[in-house]
Amino acid sequence: MDERELSIVCGTRLFAGLKPEAVSKLLHGAAPRTHAKGQMLFEQGEPANAFYIVLDGWVKVFRPSVVGDEAVFGVFTSGETFGEAAMFIQGRYPAAAQVVEEARLIAVHSEVFRGRVRGDPDLAFEMLASMSRHLHSLINQVEQLQTRSSAQRLAQFLVSLAPVEEGAAVVALPYDKSLIAYRLGMKPESLSRAFVRLRSQGVTTDGNRVMLGDVERLRVYGETGPLRERMASD
Repeated sequence: MDERELSIVCGTRLFAGLKPEAVSKLLHGAAPRTHAKGQMLFEQGEPANAFYIVLDGWVKVFRPSVVGDEAVFGVFTSGETFGEAAMFIQGRYPAAAQVVEEARLIAVHSEVFRGRVRGDPDLAFEMLASMSRHLHSLINQVEQLQTRSSAQRLAQFLVSLAPVEEGAAVVALPYDKSLIAYRLGMKPESLSRAFVRLRSQGVTTDGNRVMLGDVERLRVYGETGPLRERMASD
């Protein structure tokens, strides 16, 4: 990993709080690889031999149905991880994972990772703390789905993708916008309406590119929003 990639890994919720040296030790030998759009990473029911860290691109985790459609459980992008829960319990993947936009990923092999954690008690306790913070974050996400309007959820999501904390920015989304809708707990038509609402906050779109006029302004809107927005039904 180069310096940028290590910074992304250290910023994931799974490794938050760990020193870069500890992260490098845990991931020693795990090299980033680029995966083409459409590539399957694992199938539902396969042994959970690895978990993944996303450096760039987009990956969906889903479960196909017998009639040919699918239920999407998660859409992951830079700075996020997936597959770690099944890995820690030495189970099988409960769903499949597929690259939806070309992605650069690190596959961390389960057996090697668990062995390194077992061999260092201090590191094991640090990992427990990180997993606890990760769980807290997931609880907060559920709370946001329940208490934020669709426009606020979209605003917070776009801010999380922005490469800067203030000023203008451009972020790229998967061409299949329904994946973003699934991730944010709304219907595709609700996502379209949310983008319309965010025009007043300086958000414009061009294909899969989203231009943010003022990241800080959008952050404030996502956290508070006008009263009528908080009370609006999606």
